[in-house]
Amino acid sequence: MFYRILFVLFLLSFSFDYKDFKGAFGAAQGGGSFFQFLFLAVAVASGGLATMIGLRHLLVRPGVFISFFWWAYVVFTLAVAFLSGNETGHIMRLIIPPLLVGFGINVTLIAAATGMRPGEAMRWFVLVALISCLWRFIYGISFSGLPISEVRMDILSPAIGFIFAWTGCALLLRTKFTWWTTVIFGIPMFVAAISVTRSLAFPLVTSFMMGSFCLGLGIVWKMYNYTFPLKKMAPLVVMAGAGTLVLLSTIAIQSSLLDSWNERLFHNQGVNTATTEDLSTLMRKAEAVSMLNILKEDPYDFIYGKGLGAAYYWDESYFPELFLVYPADRHQFPDYIYSAGHSIWTYTLFSRGFIGILFMLGAFFGVMTLSLHSAWLNSRTVMGPRAWDSFLMFYPFIAMWSVLSESITRNPFDERFTGVLFGFVAAFPQFFYNRAYYLNYRESVSQETAQIIVDESILDEAGEDVLIENNHPQTQVQAI
Repeated sequence: MFYRILFVLFLLSFSFDYKDFKGAFGAAQGGGSFFQFLFLAVAVASGGLATMIGLRHLLVRPGVFISFFWWAYVVFTLAVAFLSGNETGHIMRLIIPPLLVGFGINVTLIAAATGMRPGEAMRWFVLVALISCLWRFIYGISFSGLPISEVRMDILSPAIGFIFAWTGCALLLRTKFTWWTTVIFGIPMFVAAISVTRSLAFPLVTSFMMGSFCLGLGIVWKMYNYTFPLKKMAPLVVMAGAGTLVLLSTIAIQSSLLDSWNERLFHNQGVNTATTEDLSTLMRKAEAVSMLNILKEDPYDFIYGKGLGAAYYWDESYFPELFLVYPADRHQFPDYIYSAGHSIWTYTLFSRGFIGILFMLGAFFGVMTLSLHSAWLNSRTVMGPRAWDSFLMFYPFIAMWSVLSESITRNPFDERFTGVLFGFVAAFPQFFYNRAYYLNYRESVSQETAQIIVDESILDEAGEDVLIENNHPQTQVQAI
């Protein structure tokens, strides 16, 4: 129970996190409010206490390898940052998400080793993800000072992609359809539609594509029969109808939404196509080119990077076009930027070099491999595929692809709550490794041991004499 409390506290720690609207883009000084420091204190206290007290539970394989791998990455990141002479304040602000990933891995592994069931853990995970979605939307609308027609990134929670992954997993792989799935799916869909954010289509589509792939694997591994996909047609129709209803309701609330999406999708080059290409593409190119130019100054930096907190800028050759669309930013654009950038890969290369890229690829594909391997191990047991929560075996695989799908256009590790969610998903396969090991042991014992199944009334009439006379080490008497 004690470890469960720490697990829940850690998940809830940053579910009410928010972005400070007063902080300027690329500001040299950055901090947090009292509440954000409180969230950090709760996360570090719960994660650190669970790690110290439950250290022996972290030695369970293969979870211990994931934990060791990630903490080695954190140590490497800090070493490069401090040895590069970067400012401590910038380093500590940017290291928070990786630290939360590490604590998330530890807390989840301990919860799995101390008897928590995967279905229970996932309920808490989905709950805090929904809390974050709703809270970020309410906070963004209420405190950003912008009308609902203009607010965008301020209302987006980093949990949206993880919920899309859960929806694809539950809809395609769960044996029984529940109406709660439509509610859980509808909340992030509503927020995504209001925000007019194109990149959220990547995790949505990817989640259902990877869910279909996992369904095919499940059929090959005999976890599902060949007619199971046909049973998913009705839930898919229901979900499509629910999605359409959400979109129509959103349009009814915000009448200009269709025009905003049309402009965002087909005319995102400023007024009268002021720029030669999409604005978002120009911004990411300006950022990436500057990072590469900084690294070229010392080619060895391509190996280990400039470190977290290193300053970069946007390449000035892109300014003429950008300022045609944003003329007000011409005289207030920062000379140096210290944020985590618009892409996992460009900023990882800039701050941690190719070594960091290998670490990140190992984290993504390592978790995917563990997810599929744990599912395969359970498929070889009799009871593993029959559990109501067996569909969750594929969730880490789908979730990692969901995050990976938008990693080029967005860096989710710019959000602290991403660290909590990513750490949980990275350690989640351990739940099903534990189940597979237990079921394999129990089923192997049952095959080696002869079982005599008798009615309980007959056993009472026979008394203890029968049990004593027939007591044999390879015989079990089971009453029904």
